[in-house]
Amino acid sequence: MQPNRQKGSEIFAKFFSEFSQARIVVTSHRKTDVDGLACAFALNKILPNSIIATDELDDSAKQLAEKLGIKTVPLSSLNKKEFAGLVVVDTASYTLLEPAREWNILLVIDHHHAEGRDMKAGAFIIDEHSPSTAEIVAGLVPEVSKEVAFALAAAIVSDTARFKSSTAGTFSQLGDLMNKSGAEYKELLEIAEPEHRPDVKVAILKAFQRVSFSYVGGIVIATSEVGANESDAAQLISEAADVAFVASWKDREQETRISARARKSVAIPLNEVLKEVGVSLGGNGGGHPKAAGASVKAHTNEALAKCVEVLSSRLALL
Repeated sequence: MQPNRQKGSEIFAKFFSEFSQARIVVTSHRKTDVDGLACAFALNKILPNSIIATDELDDSAKQLAEKLGIKTVPLSSLNKKEFAGLVVVDTASYTLLEPAREWNILLVIDHHHAEGRDMKAGAFIIDEHSPSTAEIVAGLVPEVSKEVAFALAAAIVSDTARFKSSTAGTFSQLGDLMNKSGAEYKELLEIAEPEHRPDVKVAILKAFQRVSFSYVGGIVIATSEVGANESDAAQLISEAADVAFVASWKDREQETRISARARKSVAIPLNEVLKEVGVSLGGNGGGHPKAAGASVKAHTNEALAKCVEVLSSRLALL
C-alpha cells in the first residue's frame, strides 16, 4: 500500500482536528527502536495532552531517550479508560504490540508490508515503500523542533541500515532534518548504530558459534539460536551468508522470536517467508523483503527448520 502523500496528509489533518486536545497514548512495537521512539516523540510534541508509552526500548532508543530527555511510561501500567485511545507508530501487528488488542486505536502510521498487518484502527497512514516510518511522520507533522528533527534524522539513518534501503526522497528528507537539527552525520550515527555492550557482543559471537547452514538454489542459508539480540545477530550473519534466520526462545511469553535478514541479491521477500512461517506455527510474521521477523508458538529448532523449509520451497519455484 502506497498512499498518495496528499491523502496521508488529509487523513492526518482530520485526525488532528478531532483529537489534538484529547488524552492520547502514543506507542510503538515491543522493544521499541529508534524509528518507533522518534515518531512517537514527534507526535507527542504536537499533541499536548499525549504521553509516550512503551514497555521496553532497545539500546539505540535508550540512547536517544537519554540524549533528548524523552520520557516514557510502561503501556501495561496505564488504564485505557483514562484515554481517548492509542496512536500506534511503526507497526500494524498485534503480535508486535499485544496490549493494543484491548485499546481503542485511533490511528496507525507504519511502513511495513501487509504480511502480519492485523490491527483494527479508526484510520491508517501506511506507505510500504517508505524506508522508515520517520520519513512518513516528517512529512505529516508541521514545523519540527531541533530535538524532533534530530530524532527523526537518526531514525532514518538507523532504519535504512545506513541507506541500504533508501530513495531520493530519503536523502532530501534527511538533509532538511539535519539542517533543522544542526547535527553532523557522525552524531546521528552514534544513535543509529551505537556501540554494542559487552554482553551483546558475547551474544552475537555465541550466535556465530551455533551457526548451521545449507546451500539451496545458489543461496547460503544460515540459522542460529541466541538468548537475546536476535536481530543484531541476524544482521551480522547475513553479511557472511545470503540469508540468516536467528531465533530466541522467550520463556515468559512461551514463544520463539525470529529475526531474518538477507543480502540485496536475494530475490525472495523475507516478509512473505516469515508471514507463512508465523501463521503455520501459531503466530504471525512480516516486515520488509530484506528484514523481517516473526513470533511463533514453537521452540527454536522447529521454528528455524520451518524457516529453511519455506524459503527452500520458494527458491525451488524460481
